[in-house]
Amino acid sequence: MRFALLLLFALQAPAPTAVPNDPFAALRDQWAKDLHEKHVDDSLAQYAPDADFISDTGRTHGMAALRQLFQTITATFDSDLTFTSQRVEISGDLAYDSGTYKETLLTRATGKTQHMAGDYLTVYRRTKAANGNAVWFIVEQIWTGSEVK
Repeated sequence: MRFALLLLFALQAPAPTAVPNDPFAALRDQWAKDLHEKHVDDSLAQYAPDADFISDTGRTHGMAALRQLFQTITATFDSDLTFTSQRVEISGDLAYDSGTYKETLLTRATGKTQHMAGDYLTVYRRTKAANGNAVWFIVEQIWTGSEVK
C-alpha cells in the first residue's frame, strides 16, 4: 500500500530538472560501477533480503533470485550505465528515487552492442544496521526501457 501511494504521488507531481542534495547519488553511482565491474556481492549488498527487481521480463523476488539474475546479467553482458535522477522523496523510513537511465550493453558471446534507454524507480527502506547506523536498502527497483536505434 505504501508503495502504491508513493507511486501515485510521483506520477501526480511535476518532475524537477535536477535533484539538489540527492542522498542516493552515491548509491546509484556505486550500483552502476558494481554492475560494470561484475561485483555481484557488492551489488546485492544494497538490497533488502525481501527486495524485488521488476523489469519488462517480470519480477525477481528475494536475495537468492536476485543473485541468480545478477550472475546471469554479468556473465552475459558488459554494461556501461548512467542514471539521471529526476525526483527523490523521503518520508520517514521510506524513500524513492525516480529518473532515467542510458546503458550501453555489449553481449559477450557475440560482441554485439546495444544502446538502451528508459526509466527507473527505486524504493528504499531505512534500516538500523548492527552498528546502530541508519542504512538505506533497496526494497523495490523497477526498470522500463528499450533499445535506442
